[in-house]
Amino acid sequence: MKRMMTLLLATVMLIGTPANIYAANAASTEDEPSAEAEVMPITFSIDDTHRYEAMERSYQDGYLPTVQNGTAVIILPIKAEGEVAGNTVTVTPELGSPEGSPFIFRNYQKTVLESQQTPADGGEARNIYYIRMDLQLAEGRMNGVYPVSLTITARDSNGLASSQLFTTYVTITDGKSLVEEVDAEPVTQAAEKPESQPILLVSSYSVNPGTVQAGEEFEIHAFIQNTNTKQSVQNMTIKAEASSDSLVLLEDSNIIYWDKVGKGSTKELVLRYRAEEAAEEGNYHIVLSMAYDNKDAVTLSSSGDLLVSLVQPMRVQGEIPIIASSVNAGDTISLNFQAINLGRSKAYNVRFELDAPGLIPAGSAFIGNLEGGTAGAAEIKVFIGTKNMNRDLAEGEELYGESSGTVTLIYEDESGNEYTEEFYFSTFLNELVVGTAESTASDTAESSGQWWISIAAGAVLLAGLTAFLIWKKRSVHEED
Repeated sequence: MKRMMTLLLATVMLIGTPANIYAANAASTEDEPSAEAEVMPITFSIDDTHRYEAMERSYQDGYLPTVQNGTAVIILPIKAEGEVAGNTVTVTPELGSPEGSPFIFRNYQKTVLESQQTPADGGEARNIYYIRMDLQLAEGRMNGVYPVSLTITARDSNGLASSQLFTTYVTITDGKSLVEEVDAEPVTQAAEKPESQPILLVSSYSVNPGTVQAGEEFEIHAFIQNTNTKQSVQNMTIKAEASSDSLVLLEDSNIIYWDKVGKGSTKELVLRYRAEEAAEEGNYHIVLSMAYDNKDAVTLSSSGDLLVSLVQPMRVQGEIPIIASSVNAGDTISLNFQAINLGRSKAYNVRFELDAPGLIPAGSAFIGNLEGGTAGAAEIKVFIGTKNMNRDLAEGEELYGESSGTVTLIYEDESGNEYTEEFYFSTFLNELVVGTAESTASDTAESSGQWWISIAAGAVLLAGLTAFLIWKKRSVHEED
């Protein structure tokens, strides 16, 4: 009895198997490179983070090829490491035995030129080998799982050949099913179901410190999980690549080897880096490319992306004027302040604030914003009064005498975080001096006039101080 399946479904499991076949050119020996020359093999890997034409999703998001209209379409975006002669590779598919195969056998071998391909999911164009295999299906094909091996071959600049094997498994469900009747009981020949392959992923990671400052060292703790609870993986390599040379790896190598990751287990990877002092602020990426073997020694691959936030340290230096060792009550002094931004980041709202008993500033010395490597200055006027004009005096404390205080440098970064630096000083407040005059026969009319001016100025200051104290006492009484 024969039944037609109405559901069209095709799945592919893509397994890249680096064959590490690196043989000498089959040409004459006189074309062979010197045995002393250093030869680096060409290696290929799948660009699993981007989606290209005819792909519904990227490989890391679970790409599946399409099977429709009697054709199986396999897309393979390949990246090459090493110098490829002519920027061309040869792709040769192996369809297995013709007996029982769902494919129409013909010459599918093709040469693919490296090209710039713009990912369909956005982003800049990338240089890859965009491999598309359109495999025609036979009309009488049977349902089942069929392997397709793709061998990629290329030559380097010395003419030496390198090849790598990638194997796919195509599941056909829109074909015919073989049914045999035995004692009126239909028996269906079941196709062998492919076994789920282990997948490694970065389950979590942390950066210490969380925000990295340029010039600092930092650590990344990444946890690699084997999501398959039935299979372990072995012979594993992890390649760490930063998106900028400003992040310097402090390990002996950027390739880490693990002999095994158990079934469903998680292992911790620790990487130490240093951020260069000249590094620009922003987000940096560290990509972990993982290659590992399953239980059948078939090489699989996966990757993870780690994000590092980097900032430039704030370095603003302040210069404060020398405040006299003693000052006179009733005077007003001018103080000039300077600040220089020694960092690379912009400093915002740079200002100085003065605080000391008896010294009353007319606001703050506000400089404003300073770009990296620039300086600015500002001035404030400070009135010299008595200690109780801006402080509550302790019992028995004098209005005049020693006064200690601070000048505080304040500035902010781009995120509004505030930074401060304090400078300490002390001075002596001299009592208010009201001029007196002794009348003598030799005093001139001019000196007599100056005496009355001094008396008048002193009276005004005393009146001002008295009014301030009365107002302050009244304010305190009202608050109570």
